[in-house]
Amino acid sequence: MRERVLAVAKDEFSLIRRWTSRASNQEGAGLSVGIGDDAAVFTVPDGMEVIACCDAMIETVHFLRETMAPADIGYKAIMSTISDVAAMGGIPRYALVTMGLSADWTAEECDRIYDGIYEALALYGMQLIGGDTVSTPDALHLSVSVLGEVERGRALRRSAARPGDVVFTTGRLGESAAGLHALLAAARTDREPDQEWETLYAAHRRPQAAVHAGRLLLTSGAAGALNDISDGLASELWEIAEASKVHITIEQERLPISETLRRYAAAVGHDPYRWIFYGGEDYQLVGTVDREAADGLQRQFAEHGLSLVCIGRVIEGESEPGITLCEPQGRSRPLGKEGFNHFSGAVE
Repeated sequence: MRERVLAVAKDEFSLIRRWTSRASNQEGAGLSVGIGDDAAVFTVPDGMEVIACCDAMIETVHFLRETMAPADIGYKAIMSTISDVAAMGGIPRYALVTMGLSADWTAEECDRIYDGIYEALALYGMQLIGGDTVSTPDALHLSVSVLGEVERGRALRRSAARPGDVVFTTGRLGESAAGLHALLAAARTDREPDQEWETLYAAHRRPQAAVHAGRLLLTSGAAGALNDISDGLASELWEIAEASKVHITIEQERLPISETLRRYAAAVGHDPYRWIFYGGEDYQLVGTVDREAADGLQRQFAEHGLSLVCIGRVIEGESEPGITLCEPQGRSRPLGKEGFNHFSGAVE
């Protein structure tokens, strides 16, 4: 019989010790007090400042057990928060995790959640330095705070796009939403997911934050605005346009789309661009760079095994914030700002 969490520990402290025992708490790199005291204590190097962000994953709102294994849940909760640090050109350093547990989650499942948490942290050399464990009446609640650092005064922001800039993204889009679509379809028909779409499942369950790309953009000195694609490309572009008070034009034929995504969309009769614009959870970066620096940045990214794809431009002489999509055959239309809605689920 699987042991239930509430039967394993009679108080939150034993649960915290169970799941944080793997935290290294190594001194150095600014950390002087880690897990085991009332709070963590750290410093940042001279010339740097702190980036702080938090995110949450709630069962039935952000994930379903039918589509995500426990380790995937922990991994993705960390990765989605790291992505916010990447979007400012920063370096993620530490994480704090609070887990709210309902009675139907087992101790073994919670162990696996922490397996995913530590796996994601290890990819970026990060440390777990605190958090909390509480009970909830209905579902799993996982809240993650990430602390990072960035050169003082140089954090990349949404509000820095300028007329004449080139608009770019850092990788393939729409695959996470398509992966969720495929996983839900399999779950609803009580069958195993088709392995033909494994890269789409991985994009949904095991994304990676574009930290290296963010650092290259910051150190280049040519980056303007930057945002991560968590709620869909359209939503993130709108955030840049409104924060920067600019109008952006996107060329649909330039958008990076994989052959696997095209094949899956054709197989299920779905418009792949709807997943790209409104699906979310790709965790690529979208932003702007100085037009004269774009070619050099593309070469630099390629040298590091990364992708930087120019997909549009910031319009000169246009003061009204907005997004225009240039479709094939010369058609153009306004691109709506809707995105992934965490209260209604993924875009179908």
